[in-house]
Amino acid sequence: MIRYDLPAGEYHAHPARSKSYLWKHYSGTPAHAEYGVAETSNAMDLGTAVHLAALEPEKFETDVERGPDDRRGNKWKNALEAGLAYGRLVLTSGDYDKARRVGDAARKLPIVLQLSEAQILHEASAFWTDPETGLECRCRPDIYCPAFEIMADLKTTSDASAFTWAKRAADMGYHAQEAWYSDGWQAAGGGDVDGFVFIVIESDYPHLAAAYELTPQAVQEGRMAMRKALLSYRDCRAAGSFPGYPETVQELDLPGWAYKETKLLSV
Repeated sequence: MIRYDLPAGEYHAHPARSKSYLWKHYSGTPAHAEYGVAETSNAMDLGTAVHLAALEPEKFETDVERGPDDRRGNKWKNALEAGLAYGRLVLTSGDYDKARRVGDAARKLPIVLQLSEAQILHEASAFWTDPETGLECRCRPDIYCPAFEIMADLKTTSDASAFTWAKRAADMGYHAQEAWYSDGWQAAGGGDVDGFVFIVIESDYPHLAAAYELTPQAVQEGRMAMRKALLSYRDCRAAGSFPGYPETVQELDLPGWAYKETKLLSV
């Protein structure tokens, strides 16, 4: 099932399992996923504004308001109340200006311009039932373009160079995200996904941007990681236990690069 009008808050509160949850389960422990602290609201607000500025600039102008310089005192309280009354997202002046700059940088990429000229779906919510485990799953891609059958996701980072961002993609599980979103969208009846593009923008000025596609092997690695996490979550839920690290004393060795002095003695 695809929901085109589901507010972000309702989507994130839905009990269906998401890529973010399963990646914490896979890359950390079941306890990290089940009991971890969610992202702060301020960071989420800035992320929402950045996405609007980059992918829906007209909506950014109508839905986001430039507030005071900081969040202290009545000036911030009054700005929030006024914004709530008109259904607008209020940011500090610094965050507002940053979101606008990042959006401008993203729209310099040819792929973003190409997608903006086509009919695209913004942050539609997909829900499906995994056939192997019977678990409810969800995803919410930034962009899906039916005409090109392309999905796109916007990421901000400190370094958008290919080598550095590849390492970040592995750490954050973006290869798993592509697999989860592409497979899930199709399972939910949203249409075929023939391509997936990551729009990567540096968070610091001059906000350089790049667009990347992952290799099929990388996506398959992510797909297998999500399958392993989903099966593990099923077992944890059935047992009513979400363990963390082992409780027994473990022997620990140093990584190979740390051996400098004793390595000389063995020569």
